[in-house]
Amino acid sequence: MSLYPIDQEFQSVLELIDIHHKNNWITGEYLELLKRLHTYDSKINFKLISCKLKSNITNEIVAGEVGYIIGSTYTSLSGFSIKEKQYNNWGKLQMVLLAQYLQTNNFSFWNLGHPYMQYKLDMGAKVLNRIEFLERWLPKIL
Repeated sequence: MSLYPIDQEFQSVLELIDIHHKNNWITGEYLELLKRLHTYDSKINFKLISCKLKSNITNEIVAGEVGYIIGSTYTSLSGFSIKEKQYNNWGKLQMVLLAQYLQTNNFSFWNLGHPYMQYKLDMGAKVLNRIEFLERWLPKIL
């Protein structure tokens, strides 16, 4: 396996998210906006990225996600992992490797998004109320 942490095959990761989620929210105009933002080159403090985990044996992307960077924060938008037995827990592995990447590159805050997904809590996510979240997030993006 190998982690390709930032921006390799962004389009492929988006397509795989769509394939692996029946009720995917990244569709239509929002999907087109993400594609444009990914290639948008400006001086603003925003970058849309993807990361993925690939099998060294099959060269298949088995887990990945898209998200964005503002300042020293990273926000996950959506991800996927293949559910076949041979890839059991590779989605969690992708997240662990991404966490290591973020830590190594001095990110100060990882926003995992909606707190209702149990796997996030199982991996150690902390749910903050809105005021606590904004107090931690806002200074990191400015």
